Amino acid sequence: MPRYSFSRLFPIYGANLYTSDLPLQQVLKFFNTAASSEKVLQDVGQIAGTEVLEVADYVDRLARPLLHQSDVWGQRMDWVRIAPAHQNLLDRLLSLGIVYRTFRDQGAWPLHYAMGYLVSDPGLYCTLTVTNQTAYGIFKYGAADLRERFLPHYLEQDGRKAWFGATYYTETQGGSDLGANRAQARPDGGRWQINSVDKYFTSNVGLADAALVTARPEGAPAGPRGLALFLVPALREDGSPNYRIRRLKEKLATRAVPTGEVEMEDAEAYLLGEASQGIYLALEVLSVARLANAVGALGNARKAQLAAYAYAKKRHTFGRSLVEHPLIQKDLLEMELLLQGNLLLAFYAVDRFQAVWQQTPPYSPEFWYARFLNHLSKNVTAQAGVEITRRAMEMWGGIGFMEDFPLARFHREALVMPIWEGGSHIQALDMLETLVRKQVHQHWREDMVERLNGLASASEAGRLAGQALEKGWQQIQQVLQASPHQAQYQAGQLLNRLAQITAAVLYLQWAEQQAERLAEVPWNVLAESFLRWQLHGRAPAATLAEKVAELYSVLFPGL
Repeated sequence: MPRYSFSRLFPIYGANLYTSDLPLQQVLKFFNTAASSEKVLQDVGQIAGTEVLEVADYVDRLARPLLHQSDVWGQRMDWVRIAPAHQNLLDRLLSLGIVYRTFRDQGAWPLHYAMGYLVSDPGLYCTLTVTNQTAYGIFKYGAADLRERFLPHYLEQDGRKAWFGATYYTETQGGSDLGANRAQARPDGGRWQINSVDKYFTSNVGLADAALVTARPEGAPAGPRGLALFLVPALREDGSPNYRIRRLKEKLATRAVPTGEVEMEDAEAYLLGEASQGIYLALEVLSVARLANAVGALGNARKAQLAAYAYAKKRHTFGRSLVEHPLIQKDLLEMELLLQGNLLLAFYAVDRFQAVWQQTPPYSPEFWYARFLNHLSKNVTAQAGVEITRRAMEMWGGIGFMEDFPLARFHREALVMPIWEGGSHIQALDMLETLVRKQVHQHWREDMVERLNGLASASEAGRLAGQALEKGWQQIQQVLQASPHQAQYQAGQLLNRLAQITAAVLYLQWAEQQAERLAEVPWNVLAESFLRWQLHGRAPAATLAEKVAELYSVLFPGL
């Protein structure tokens, strides 16, 4: 081992996080991600296991984004400067196509989210996610002249530097309540002007070359239906700043992405889509980020889990290695079950989004089903990420809690995932809306029944899944028949239950397919263990946990 190496601080440093992650590879195959993506995923996996780990840790400790409001002549700049290594890493990931491939390949969303899972650092991936959202808004809803003017900057791959994007939705008084937005927009010839002092949580501010902004056109009604979605460049046409950055915020984590407060005074803006449909477009763009939140939470958790396993193999206590202790074995097994089940759910939500992403309002039933799955996956993956990083930190013991080593940061980073892009309460209420207004539960039940009926042979696990599905259906009916107050009160519990059922059904189907391909892993046993644990509260069998080191050596070769 070299005298000076990041691997002495974080033991999975140097691993290719794609080729070392068999479950990810098999999940992507399950959802038919193109084999042509293999090379770019290997490239990103190598960067994720080296530069991403080291740069993200260094930025968090010593090189946070720095706001320069004015230049040496006293003129406003509103520029956020980041460390050269930070800038180079982001540029490199953009050049590999984490944004442009999605649109040039007409919707390679599974590839985008697989790349995001590998990067996963919430600060770095947030910059890439909001850039992707900005390109998405222009690509789908920009007028022809707007697309011609701005879109090429986001889709460059010929060596020229690609642009960054941002989303400025949140305001001081509203938070997730977008209907409370006070930003005002008025027509100004062929464009608009926006005035706002309340854009309070602006992700990627100072790096973004353009941002998606919600504002209320003059004369529009109050509430969410009065909002429109705009593209706001960072610079006016005369080259001066288009808005002011009031300050950057101090955060528990996600320090790699600058988050600030923005004031707009007659900011030059361009309407996206129809003003009357703005809230639908804003929420559609938000769905892109919620999927990123889901895969990012799991990718972050995967790194922490693998670091815990690498430590447990070498750390000895009470006369044997940690991985030989039954309770450690149980933790490692349950972490893996959580990751596999939730990874299937997240990429199923991605798969359904892939099928409908080009739709525009009014949306089809398939679109609303994709949105329903989006809420399920965003919520439970965020919870799983927090739980897995907590267990990983505990497995390291006291040094896991120390900021001397990187593992503590992975738990800090995980804590934002349940909050970003709408907390658990918002996900539950939005899910409830898809049930009440769009009757999505009919589609869900048919989907789950078809998948269970498609299993090659009847099994105890299939029977238990069917029972859970019927109970879930009964819970849905109870919520729909309850008063609005009671329905909202129960929505959070229902959201988690439906997510667990969906993940369990997908896991059974996936495991059956995997058993035919990779017989050396007890896929069906893992799937049944997940089902019994998540849906019936029964801990995985100790006999399975005893083999966890053998299991990990197959699932994560090269670590």
